[in-house]
Amino acid sequence: MTHNVIDLGSDTDLAEVVAGLMPGLWRDLADLVRIPSVFPSPDVARARQAIVKLFRDANITEAVELSLTHQGKPITPLVYADRAGPEKSPTVLLYAHYDVQPANKAHWHVTEPFTPKEVLSGTDKRLYGRGAADDKSGVMLHLAVARAFGGKLPVHLKLMLEGEEENGTGLLEDYLTAHPGDPRFKADLVIVADTGNVARGRPTVTSTLRGVVTVDVTVHTLRKTIHSGMYGGPVPDAFTCLVRMLSTLHDASGDVAVKGLAIDDLPWPAVDETQLRKEAAMLDGVPFVGTGTLAQRLYGRASVNVVGLDAGLPLPDKSANVLRDKASARISMRTAPTQNPAAAQRALIDHLKAHAPWGVQVETTPGITAYGFSANPKGSYFPLVEQALKAAYPGSTKVERAGQGGSIPLVHAFQVVNPNADIVLWGCEEPVCGIHGPDESVSHAELQAMATAEVLLLDRIGKSDHHNGGAM
Repeated sequence: MTHNVIDLGSDTDLAEVVAGLMPGLWRDLADLVRIPSVFPSPDVARARQAIVKLFRDANITEAVELSLTHQGKPITPLVYADRAGPEKSPTVLLYAHYDVQPANKAHWHVTEPFTPKEVLSGTDKRLYGRGAADDKSGVMLHLAVARAFGGKLPVHLKLMLEGEEENGTGLLEDYLTAHPGDPRFKADLVIVADTGNVARGRPTVTSTLRGVVTVDVTVHTLRKTIHSGMYGGPVPDAFTCLVRMLSTLHDASGDVAVKGLAIDDLPWPAVDETQLRKEAAMLDGVPFVGTGTLAQRLYGRASVNVVGLDAGLPLPDKSANVLRDKASARISMRTAPTQNPAAAQRALIDHLKAHAPWGVQVETTPGITAYGFSANPKGSYFPLVEQALKAAYPGSTKVERAGQGGSIPLVHAFQVVNPNADIVLWGCEEPVCGIHGPDESVSHAELQAMATAEVLLLDRIGKSDHHNGGAM
């Protein structure tokens, strides 16, 4: 059936509407970048309040700060809205997050992290600043939808903007999986605007995400630190023991050596080696490690890295001749999209204990566990998604379906709450954005194209024969 909704005209007309919105969206994005919304600082609340006002001013008057708790723990309030559309229209839930990664201004060169700066880049321009891409650009995509339709939306719209995604607390994911019947988060289609194209100008839907688990490991060897000259040799040093354990996590080729982990090999598009080296800022002569294609290694197989270390060691120029009594490391494992994270965490713990050298005492503490994601390739909304992306990127004849090596744990929770819904992952975070690193930036052209794609998609859904699947 065709719904009686606002008709803004053809794809070209809609694209022109978005183009006319871009100066305001660009300014509002810069204003949000100025707010250092690093969880759990008070600036997270400032950003949330600013975003509520932006959506209310865009005629989404239902936008509110929604507070939830899980097992007695408060969850950072969401920006939430529930706006009814035409009768029997499908329900679309739009997700992004407004908190950002911490930033050390000493490592930034183009500008300071929370001082947005526009820089021309060929025929495009980029906005530099922490959160410009990850994920305040996603907030702007959803705001573009609200402004383009003037509040007269072609679908039943739910808005869900998170404030502690980067901190990895997992509270919101835990709440959703524990309350799968909560009607506030039910939808027929979920759009997660927190990924990006494989390259600027190449429209992409993210088809898989890796999961993530962490384990803290501590080696104990002594009751106190002691002199390395007097006791070194027969007495084991805790840091040396820890290093030996960590060295067993990979085999000689660089593949993860932990046994029993899942491997997912899907037909992802090939990863350009030269481009990957550039994006990763690899030094000349440093090789890639591991076996299989680059896409397999990035998207479908486990990776293991030490992301935290505490051995009480001073800097080299202030070193002391001391054997360490204990040493600790936090180990982060990205897992294949279909991997059970609890099983992966247990396998990692078993490996560490089995490789403790010389019988030293090892203490392990399980950390986070989060599922990966694999999209349904036959989802009923995906033909409309591809149509919208092709129209938003004139000249594009193909929409990529690519994996991503990172994790968005909430996506699995969305699947639990909405087992029959399609979940679309897209956004402005193409590789040049440098998310989580210094000099993060976003492309004006990508923001405009992706905002156009999201507006076109909702327009198509409103005019399609999709019926409301009971999501309210």
